[in-house]
Amino acid sequence: MELLAVILLFYASQYLLAMGEEVFEGAELAVLPCHYSGVIPEVNPSVIWSRHDLKPQTVHLRRKEDDFCGQNQRFSGRTSMKFDALASADFSLSLRNPRLYDSGNYICSISDGIAEITVTEVKLQVKASPESLTMTMKVLKGEESVLLPCQYGKELEEVVTVKWSRSDLNPNIVHKLGNYPSEQNQLYEGRTSMSPYALTSSDFSLTLKEPQLSDSGIYICSIIDDKEEIFLSDVQLHVRASEEFLTVTVEVYKGEESVVLPCQYSKVIEDLVTVKWGRSGLNPDTVHQRRERDDLRGQNQLFEGRTSMRPDALVSGNFSLTLKEPQLSDSGIYICSIIDEEEETRLLDIQLHVKEIFPTWAVVLLVLLVLLAVSGGLLFHFRHDLISVYKVEVDSGVESVLLPFKTTVRLSEYNTTVTWRNNRNRVVHSNCYKDYQQHKQFKGRTEMNINYKSRDFSLTLKNPTDRDSGTYSCTVYDYWSGKILAEKQVLLKVKVYKVEVNSGVKSVLLPFKTTVSLTEDNTTVTWRNNDGRMVASNRYKDDQQHRQYKNRTEMKKNYGSGDFSLTLKNPTVRDSGTYSCTVYDDKSGKIRPNKQVLLKVKVYKVEVDSGVESVLLPFKTPVSLTEEVTVTWRNNSGRVVDGYDWWYKNLQQHKQYEGRTEMKINVKSRDFSLTLKNPTVRDSGTYTCTVSYRQTGEILAMKQVLLKVKVYKVEVDSGVESVLLPFKATVLLSKDNTTVTWTDNPGRVVRKHNRRLGFLSEVQHQRYKNRTEMKTKFTPGNFSLTLKNPRHRDSGIYTCIVSRWGTILAMKQVLLKVKVYKVEVDSGVESVLLPFKTPVSLTGVVTVMWRNNSGRMVDCNYFKELQLRQYKYRTEMKKNYKSGDFSLTLKNPTVRDSGTYTCTICRKETILAKKQVLLKVKGEADSPIMAIDFGSGYSGYAFNLKPREEGGETQLKRWGKELGLDSPKTPTCILFDRHKRFLKFGYEAKTAYSNMRGREADNYYIFDNFKRNILDIYEPAPGRGVRNNEKIFFFSKSMTRLELFREVLRFLKDDALKTIKHHPAGGEISASDFTWVLTVPGSLKDLTKRLMTEAAVQAGLVGEDTKDKLVFALESAAALAWCLKPPPDGFITQNHSRTSQDQPPEPAGAGTSCNDPAGGPEPGETRVLLETQNQDQVAVHFKKEPEGTKVLLETRNPDRKQYLVVDCGDQTVRFISYEVLEGGALKKLDNDTVWDLGEEKFKEFLGEIFSDGVWREYEQIFPSEVQKMMFEFIRLKHLDEDVQISCPDKLRETAQREKDIETFFASVEGASWEDGVIKISRDKLRSFFDDSLQRITESLRYVLNRNSNIGFIVLVGGLAESQMLRQFITDQFGHQYKVLCPLRPQEAVLKGAVELGRNPELVQFDCFY
Repeated sequence: MELLAVILLFYASQYLLAMGEEVFEGAELAVLPCHYSGVIPEVNPSVIWSRHDLKPQTVHLRRKEDDFCGQNQRFSGRTSMKFDALASADFSLSLRNPRLYDSGNYICSISDGIAEITVTEVKLQVKASPESLTMTMKVLKGEESVLLPCQYGKELEEVVTVKWSRSDLNPNIVHKLGNYPSEQNQLYEGRTSMSPYALTSSDFSLTLKEPQLSDSGIYICSIIDDKEEIFLSDVQLHVRASEEFLTVTVEVYKGEESVVLPCQYSKVIEDLVTVKWGRSGLNPDTVHQRRERDDLRGQNQLFEGRTSMRPDALVSGNFSLTLKEPQLSDSGIYICSIIDEEEETRLLDIQLHVKEIFPTWAVVLLVLLVLLAVSGGLLFHFRHDLISVYKVEVDSGVESVLLPFKTTVRLSEYNTTVTWRNNRNRVVHSNCYKDYQQHKQFKGRTEMNINYKSRDFSLTLKNPTDRDSGTYSCTVYDYWSGKILAEKQVLLKVKVYKVEVNSGVKSVLLPFKTTVSLTEDNTTVTWRNNDGRMVASNRYKDDQQHRQYKNRTEMKKNYGSGDFSLTLKNPTVRDSGTYSCTVYDDKSGKIRPNKQVLLKVKVYKVEVDSGVESVLLPFKTPVSLTEEVTVTWRNNSGRVVDGYDWWYKNLQQHKQYEGRTEMKINVKSRDFSLTLKNPTVRDSGTYTCTVSYRQTGEILAMKQVLLKVKVYKVEVDSGVESVLLPFKATVLLSKDNTTVTWTDNPGRVVRKHNRRLGFLSEVQHQRYKNRTEMKTKFTPGNFSLTLKNPRHRDSGIYTCIVSRWGTILAMKQVLLKVKVYKVEVDSGVESVLLPFKTPVSLTGVVTVMWRNNSGRMVDCNYFKELQLRQYKYRTEMKKNYKSGDFSLTLKNPTVRDSGTYTCTICRKETILAKKQVLLKVKGEADSPIMAIDFGSGYSGYAFNLKPREEGGETQLKRWGKELGLDSPKTPTCILFDRHKRFLKFGYEAKTAYSNMRGREADNYYIFDNFKRNILDIYEPAPGRGVRNNEKIFFFSKSMTRLELFREVLRFLKDDALKTIKHHPAGGEISASDFTWVLTVPGSLKDLTKRLMTEAAVQAGLVGEDTKDKLVFALESAAALAWCLKPPPDGFITQNHSRTSQDQPPEPAGAGTSCNDPAGGPEPGETRVLLETQNQDQVAVHFKKEPEGTKVLLETRNPDRKQYLVVDCGDQTVRFISYEVLEGGALKKLDNDTVWDLGEEKFKEFLGEIFSDGVWREYEQIFPSEVQKMMFEFIRLKHLDEDVQISCPDKLRETAQREKDIETFFASVEGASWEDGVIKISRDKLRSFFDDSLQRITESLRYVLNRNSNIGFIVLVGGLAESQMLRQFITDQFGHQYKVLCPLRPQEAVLKGAVELGRNPELVQFDCFY
């Protein structure tokens, strides 16, 4: 019964949220009602009136008496409560002289200092009255300016500050004039002004330039003197998109199922846009957002689960919004708008009125008030249970933050343990644990004053940073029994101050002012960026400052006021990121309050169409200059675009820009804008202009401009007779020497024509023979090209250049997309029709041939003997020469038949018509997928138990926990006893064998890194059978290939089923329920495939009758398929932060790991955590690519460039190139190149350190410890910094028998000894991989030179986690190719293999075996 009362009371409090009050501006008083029927707390009772949209939020606070210390200043002197409010439980608030900006939701709550309970919420609406000072201004977007009037009739007797503000902004300052520093909101930077005689004329009118849609709102004009703020006028500004802009009113009764807010858009949507529904007065203001699909990440929680739009909204232009279960609080103005890359266009305002039916309202309210009186005290008693997670929010830079926890449970002082942990289960503070058990992140930063009488276990965390954000749990339990007595969670959010500036400004200020008393003698102040690089310091020498910031920083050093703000000169996009200022006490070693500042440098954007004559990249600096300066424009690869030096005149220009640039060089006007002629897509990117002194090199000014050259798009269906690539230009042509050249994106000549020589057929590429036409007379300037019989392979960018004697007169690029007709059927249907009907008139003898995407014959009207056996007796082709119908019927289609089919009609060598059809055969939807990656050095498995239609996360087994590791793979090492019976696999096998001594090991069979021995099987000579019994030798022991591979698969299968049994979605499931995907490095020979299939059958993966559930997939194809999906966690962008953030644990099963949830502070940017060697967390920032392969290809790869997959395995690196076919299917092109990699250099280095035979003796006697050191070294591969490796006790003892261990390091460069660890410098660590990196680079360059159509380099595999490898390849090839690396590259093959098992149509047939 008590529980029922609590539930009913909860509904009562929810109902009271709908209470509302209306009053006209100018009224004397507004009363906000609040009556409480519960039990008033005996200790520290307080009533709080607040508004969450304000800062500070407190409207009025009553303790024993009124407390105005934290009151928001806008309510100063205007609020009051009854003197006996706490005694009478009447908490009503009186608000004097209500103004328009007082409108909002006011929350009345009661607190005892620990928990806070909302009593009611009152929605106050202050309406404008004719007698008020409010004015309404309307203006169209695009007007030059608008004037907001404000006059003051009295004479000013003293100097005041004039302030224009908007209450819905933060900061709310629009413009400020007077003797106070400006804190203007950056939305209005450079757009506001007042008369210079404002203070003398008392005319405080504000001029707002270039009004935008977002400028709509209420503007408040006020003056401030030493005593108070006087409000002069309110101005309601409406900025409309056009004269036709409409406002619609919609009314609905509360209780209706839903209401539709109409919004139509009549224009054709050509580009990708976002449709946004917002509501003025809310924070956040987003009601619903659609971009390709619903994007509800920024949605206001009031509308969670209650909004929807039509699935075809962006196609039909019907942007209407359905709002379910409308509430009284939903009343308001809803704004429908569309957002593209440039701006937000407001389409429609809708005034929604939700009305209440009075009788029902009155009855329900009466019943609920009775329940409230009965159960108010009970709710207060259970307040800790009802409030699940208490939230604490502070700014970075505060001295400390309190995480409160006060329990009502009676506790004993002698056997009670109190422990605070973060959401990664790390010990933050405890009353029982020793110091070493506390995580080092919190060392010296926590205090907990335990008071068993008051039961207060609150935690104080000093110097909180963004890294500390997350959920903290405090658990109180009995020390002896382990029983939990009390528990609470507190969500801490540490906000980072944000600064946003435009590229080109002279400098930017990163503010930091501390209230702690400091002295110059013992204080060190250091600014660092989010890579840990030093930006500035008051102590360290110049050589310790990172070169990126040399001569660009100035730090205030005001120890008295505590101001250590940093000025960064000439900021660029590269400088964007989080900056941390840390203050150290040199005497005590303590860290004083530190602060983080997030800097975002915006780049000026210029966008033009391909084909324009030129584009201007503007740069005009406000800095005064002398004539002895150097001006340089560079592209984002560092190449000189144009430049000027007073002494050397023109600088060395890159050949890409020769003859195509003109730069204004006007030192007096300080204008250095650049004109780029005939811009193409290749020219897109960021351009940087630097102005510096010639003699000293000091940078005086710098600006970046982002250029985007858009390509004209032509889209046709495969099978059309021809397509026109248009190009018209007003060029004066010569009769003799004008040449027009069309080329495709690899640079092949499509067609070339000279006015004098005519069509130059000898230079035309073979692919385009007899397929192109151009008008021979170019007098109208028409250089359009007609391409006959376009097919999918013709998709890409085509460039037309009009030139005379090598000088370019005009240039244009056209993006052609040839769409393939798609047919989709379910596996198991009787047949499927691939349609083709040509309008071409056919006479005489013609050949009609259907081929698959491997070029193999499917069917033909002649040459039946060449038909691929896969299609024997399964095809029927119509042969209707009159109607031109040559459609193909394929019987009993399977998943294996998925792919692109091409029908070609030709007469001799002339192609008459051609069409492509994409067939997708869907497999069974309810089959779970298990993928096994059998690697040379390491192996592992992944699985997905959900049907494809339901999605679901791919799970991976984590290995090596017994060695302190957490890896998605385990060593490919297997151990047998003397009778060849399986014992152990992976880390366990290596460890067990390493622990064996002398002759004991001779009785066991150990096989390591034997994958190549299994896969490298040569075809037998004629008459010989399958050599499954051929043996593999290892340490003089031998077993057959079949035995080895069978036992590997058997172990991985059994371990996987054991893991799944403990998985939440698992349970009783057998091997026969799965589709098994085995990854292979390259093409499989039939013999190898038969051996692996036989091993899978004997291992119990599949049966003799279910071999079709065994699939072989290329490792590289699987990895690329996962990257193009793209992975939910995105790509690494080489921006590593030494800060970290706790993430909530995922509900994964035992021994499995899901993708970490993305916790991203910035739109389009996400941050996740990786574990380093010391269990620290490295927060890796990465960009989310567009979702879906189709979108990724169209937005990032419009010219259909190929992908080169660099599979950086444990011992080998392979290079395989792929083409992406229509629909996203992958087609493998080049064979892979393999290089062996070794880790012997590290062992050699240890032998160099521990000389005189020490290391050789240690290796022989303690092989298991050597193995552990190698495991630890493997973990350090992905780092690019100084590292340290623990030195085993036995190695230390062995070395010290010879001499003092520190003397071993005296003559060795790059290593040192410190407290039991071997410290290795970054340069020495890199030297271990120099040879490997050099060989990889040489091979990569060879592959790239051989294929000019590659545009992307995709790094996957375990070694791709190495920062040095990624940086090395990016430095070598990043200027010419897009280098991509998924966040967890070692997992890409496994996750991609699961994805291919679920969606086999993602790759063409050649990628499966």
